[in-house]
Amino acid sequence: MKKKKLLITGISGLLGSNLAYVLKNRYEILGWYHDHPISVVGVSVRRVNVLDKNLLKTSLVEFQPDIIIHCAAQANVDACEENPRLAESLNVQGTKNLIESVASLPIKVIHISTDLVYSGKKGRYKETDALQPVNYYGKTKVSAEIIVSKFPRSVILRTNFFGWNVREDKHSLAEWAIEEISHHRPILGFKDVYFSSLYTFDLAEIVHKIIARDLQGVFNCGSSTAVSKYNFVKAIARKTGLATLYIKPVFVDAVGLPAKRGKNLSLNVAKLSKGLGLKLPTIEETMNRFIKDYKRRVYDQVRSWQAKVYYPTMETIPYGRQNLDEDDIEAVVAVMKTGNLTQGPKIPEFENALCQVTDASFAVAVNSATSGLHIACLSAGVGPGDEVITSANTFVASANCAVYCGGKPVFADIDPRTYNISPEEVERKISPRTKAVIPVHFAGQSCDMETIKEIVNRAEKKFGHKIFIIEDASHALGSKFKDTKVGSCAYSDMVVLSFHPVKHITTGEGGAVLTKDKGLLRKLQFLRSHGITSTSEEFEYEENAFDPLLKGEKSPQQRYWYYEQQHLGFNYRITDLQCALGCSQIKKLDAFRKRRKEIVDFYNTAFKNIQHIVTPYAADDCDTNFHLYVLLFDFEKIGLTRAQMMQHLRDNKIYTQVHYIPVYTQPFYRNTFGSRWGDCVEMERYYKKCLSIPLYPAMTESDVQTVFRAIQTIMGSPRGVKV
Repeated sequence: MKKKKLLITGISGLLGSNLAYVLKNRYEILGWYHDHPISVVGVSVRRVNVLDKNLLKTSLVEFQPDIIIHCAAQANVDACEENPRLAESLNVQGTKNLIESVASLPIKVIHISTDLVYSGKKGRYKETDALQPVNYYGKTKVSAEIIVSKFPRSVILRTNFFGWNVREDKHSLAEWAIEEISHHRPILGFKDVYFSSLYTFDLAEIVHKIIARDLQGVFNCGSSTAVSKYNFVKAIARKTGLATLYIKPVFVDAVGLPAKRGKNLSLNVAKLSKGLGLKLPTIEETMNRFIKDYKRRVYDQVRSWQAKVYYPTMETIPYGRQNLDEDDIEAVVAVMKTGNLTQGPKIPEFENALCQVTDASFAVAVNSATSGLHIACLSAGVGPGDEVITSANTFVASANCAVYCGGKPVFADIDPRTYNISPEEVERKISPRTKAVIPVHFAGQSCDMETIKEIVNRAEKKFGHKIFIIEDASHALGSKFKDTKVGSCAYSDMVVLSFHPVKHITTGEGGAVLTKDKGLLRKLQFLRSHGITSTSEEFEYEENAFDPLLKGEKSPQQRYWYYEQQHLGFNYRITDLQCALGCSQIKKLDAFRKRRKEIVDFYNTAFKNIQHIVTPYAADDCDTNFHLYVLLFDFEKIGLTRAQMMQHLRDNKIYTQVHYIPVYTQPFYRNTFGSRWGDCVEMERYYKKCLSIPLYPAMTESDVQTVFRAIQTIMGSPRGVKV
């Protein structure tokens, strides 16, 4: 039997996550979260702000739920009192947006309300009793109930519950008691506040039965008996084997809480019990089930759902972005507390880490990949009259680096399958003036480096001079060619990496040049830092570097302030702050690579059977860590321009990009070197159709599905493609 579709709002909260835990095998579940990402095996999640009606409606149309359990709310009673405007927007306006969005749909809505809609003066409240909340949270929930009650097929549950929070910084009453007492911290228990609380897992089973019975209306949903909060925490302590001596009984009014509390909020649950045809659990029974699960450490399973938070948190889905977590932030802050903000020990540490992950012999970290390409060309001796062959499909920096040195870039056309530089085109363009070849590993897939190396070797013999191979691997950290890591310099003299925020790892801005040649290493180091050395063994004028040798001295006193500028270099240095971030990020490279592959595999399957779309080709001899995911669209047959498609996606908060405009068509190159449209036929065919769609490790399953469905809708494909 096909599972019903269940949408849970506020899935990262206590009740939302616990409902998903209990019900995930019985329903097809989509969970909405806003500020706190959650990752649940067997459950789809999506970031949806209930105050964003457009996004809310889009998600509803895409998922088409049969049932909605509305848990999303500001449920912190004191926070509502201190910030009533926020409470009003989330608890009332958010509910209003949801109900208005489903008004014409055949959906059952279960609204989670609270026992705090009652005054708490008499207890054993029935659903027909007056609603007289004593705090602002209760007032907003009454307003929300009025909105929901106008919707047919709605259920309103006035409840109180305890269970397992996904977030370790938040606790239900039972969790809080265990946490505090187990650490021998005294707690206060309200001896004059009574409630009929339910264990969330029991509440989930009740909700499941409500759906099965198709109940409608307002119900008190709690335990069939009541207890004071003081006796509740005492019972929890006893049942978990903790000392009760840390629990102090107090009157709630003596504590001075920002929000007033009702004192007897016990519930009469006879109506719900009759509707379900069963007796609801007593407070003792529901506590016992909680304790049983506590001893089974169920809380570990629930808390494992908390997704790692990556910064920045965004409402949109960009084509690429940095993925920073608390470890990265702490690494940078730690350096900020030292004296090494610019040059320090994190730079060589990062360089060593780069060598380890790429199998390079040496690494020179710089402030950008553009700087790296420049000093690589200078180290190769590129100068006036020299030619440098590079790909037409790249960012302008791959060509500009030759021009910086006085050389001329020569653009080779691309392979129509890989979108990388064509080895045959390299062979056709190579000449006696060729000083270097810069193959660009586009989107992360390595060029055919073995063939390019063979072509260059033959040309060196033919022309009688060295031709340097400088790999532009800005897109390819973590990729392999024929089981050889990109960056190892197995087929080249130097390899340039980028650590721009959209790349595989980031240092903010940053780059590196890798090499296996000690001579090139020293040239690169000189060029990175003004052409200056402070190493005494390299000084040309030792008489300026040392005091005259005095009688009785074995060696002269070095003048430690002395340095020499021996070459014309640049300030291309990276900072210790940036490298601290790089050291933290590089530890996550394998995890980032794995996640990128998961997304690429999904896209490949999802898009392969959609007409007028071509998915990326993966060469057999490459193991690619994709930086970009580029689709080719036949825009003429689709009946849309690329700009129109990009705008449609932007309307859905999905941002795409074009990689790349043929470099030789840029005004600078046309005016300076006489290049023109028509120079590279395959590149121009590719350019007319290419579009890079979002790909980055922090994309959730919901993000990936959103991108696919948005493109699927634009293409007019039938819904329900199995992926």
